[in-house]
Amino acid sequence: MTEVWFEIVGNAAYRHVLLNHLPITGLAVAACVLAWGVFEDRWASIAFGLALCLIASASAIAVLQTGDTAYPELFDQLDGHGQGWLDHHAHLAERWGRLLPANGLLAAAALALGSRRLAWRRRIGGFVLMTSCIALAAGVVVAEAGGKIRHVEFRTSNPPVHDAPGRIR
Repeated sequence: MTEVWFEIVGNAAYRHVLLNHLPITGLAVAACVLAWGVFEDRWASIAFGLALCLIASASAIAVLQTGDTAYPELFDQLDGHGQGWLDHHAHLAERWGRLLPANGLLAAAALALGSRRLAWRRRIGGFVLMTSCIALAAGVVVAEAGGKIRHVEFRTSNPPVHDAPGRIR
């Protein structure tokens, strides 16, 4: 059992897969809490939803870092289609992945602003709810492409071709 745990923790690809569920699932839960807080117009609920958005969105930083580490290790182990999907996944993560940490910064700013401006609480909660939904959609698009890397059954088409390779360093 200990060997399996060290393999999972020591392998960047496994770490990436384990960690990438935190921002998506966490942000989905946070958006629900935030939506409820905005609906009932209660600062305690809005603040809790904003704090959850901050934590879930900030956890994407670790996901992006492990993805960068995993890319070169995983690329050589894949077949041509798997490599194409990995490049596409990396391309999408490079383009849209930063929306999640940026959403965390917005949630932090909204928490600070909402604690000082009573009249703005519901509006800033609604704004972060909207940006959280956008970041969540971007994360789902990136994750969907990532699911096709090793799972042939998820591949219904060929991967898009990008001029520059993903994240090879």
